[in-house]
Amino acid sequence: MDLFEAYPQLIERDLQVLSERSLRLIAVSGFVYDDESFYFELGQPRYWGRLADGTVSIGVGAPKVQPDGIHPPHQALVRYLKRSWRAQVDLYAAGHSYVLDEEGRVHVMGEVGAGLPYVFVFTPPRLGGGEVPDALVQAVYLLPARRVRASDGSQLVLKVARSALETFLGPESWGVDDLRDQSWADLLGEAVFPARASLRPVLALRGLRALMEVGALPGLLSGSLSA
Repeated sequence: MDLFEAYPQLIERDLQVLSERSLRLIAVSGFVYDDESFYFELGQPRYWGRLADGTVSIGVGAPKVQPDGIHPPHQALVRYLKRSWRAQVDLYAAGHSYVLDEEGRVHVMGEVGAGLPYVFVFTPPRLGGGEVPDALVQAVYLLPARRVRASDGSQLVLKVARSALETFLGPESWGVDDLRDQSWADLLGEAVFPARASLRPVLALRGLRALMEVGALPGLLSGSLSA
């Protein structure tokens, strides 16, 4: 759906990256965390890929849903987390939003209301044809958790200590076995992984890494952002 239909607050924002552009909202996502940890979602087996050397590559990112164009965008995400993760989350308003454009540049919007997400991640359109937007957008919220029982749900979840977020986001990928050896990481849920399988950050986590690289995440790293 059109980004400005989902977030009419953006129409009046004086930000060049938003001005006179066709922007399509393709997903609503969220960083789930509590005082100690972040919780990320592993791709379902049907989406696992293979690298040139035959290694299975598994995407790991933030939980996401498609906007329905009817309810506030984050509500479907909260329902999904309750159903698939057995999680109860709140919506945290940071008071500002970031825009990570398709060139990797970070833009800041100050004094935003509670309805806007923490970061908008732009990517270039992948397909041609008629009415191609200038960019595709994923909206990512901050979702402090009152409870996460992902091991009881149907979705595989990676738990990463907040103090180790930079360590986790540093490499382009992690071998599943290497990650299991880390004291700060825990895979929740039951799964049998192929030998030498690797985990690679996908869209929202790549955006999180980009924000980290420009020093935009002190609250998330220190644990000061909570419900």
